[in-house]
Amino acid sequence: MNKEQKQAQTQRLAAFETVVSEYEAALLRYAGRILHNDNAAQDVVQNAFIRLFKSWKDDMIPSPKLSSWLYRVTHNCAVDYLRKESRRKLLHTRHADEQDKFAVPNRGKGFRISEAAEGAVAALKTLKLREQQLVVLKVYEEKSYKEISEITGLTVSNVGYILHHAMKKMATELKKAKAI
Repeated sequence: MNKEQKQAQTQRLAAFETVVSEYEAALLRYAGRILHNDNAAQDVVQNAFIRLFKSWKDDMIPSPKLSSWLYRVTHNCAVDYLRKESRRKLLHTRHADEQDKFAVPNRGKGFRISEAAEGAVAALKTLKLREQQLVVLKVYEEKSYKEISEITGLTVSNVGYILHHAMKKMATELKKAKAI
């Protein structure tokens, strides 16, 4: 690479950095509002800038036309991310539905599960998948609401709300089982 090519490349990178610094914060806010996930928003905005860099023309400068293009690409990347996550969740749900029994560890010949434990497992299975996951994380894995929030991507208050209602449902199911 000769001196002129290096200088042209340096100018191109400087112009690109100017565009990134001009639009990055606004695009992150926009993607964050769509995705409700800051990490995913960063990935989406990064992908938008990668697409811009690949289609870069030397005369590109911050402008309303470029702004519109970046917002559209960011929007499309966010929609693609949501579709991908939706398919992933569907696959996980299908897999969970196929697994109709938990693997019971071998605890020896004389071990027997109590009726109360069997009732709790039966009540747990009546919950929706999301509720089951949260109950397992809280009760079996002894995770805090904050840890569950970090694991699931839900807010701490949403974790508390879902757990509260899930535990009420389980209590109702356990009362029904005792009444029979």
